[in-house]
Amino acid sequence: MNIYLLITSSVFLLFIAGNAFYVTFKTYEDDDDFTFNGITWIEVLFSILLLITEKTTSDKFHTITFKILSFIFGLFFLGLAVLSWILFI
Repeated sequence: MNIYLLITSSVFLLFIAGNAFYVTFKTYEDDDDFTFNGITWIEVLFSILLLITEKTTSDKFHTITFKILSFIFGLFFLGLAVLSWILFI
C-alpha cells in the first residue's frame, strides 16, 4: 500500500476515534445532545449510537450506556488504524 494512502486513512480513523473518546470523557449536561456543530457525518454516526441507546435502555442508564458504546466505537477505530499499520508496513 502506498504510504500516503496509509497516512491519510490513519488520520481519518484516528479523527473518528478521537471524537468518540471526546464524547466518552466529556462531562454530561442536562441539555446535552452529543452533537459537534459542523461535522455532520460524525454526528450521524453518534446519532445512530444515541438512538440505539435510547430505544434499548431505560432513562436511568441511557447516558452510561451511550458513553460505553462510544468508548467501544473509539477503540474499534483505533484498532483499525493500528491494524492497518501492522498489515501494510
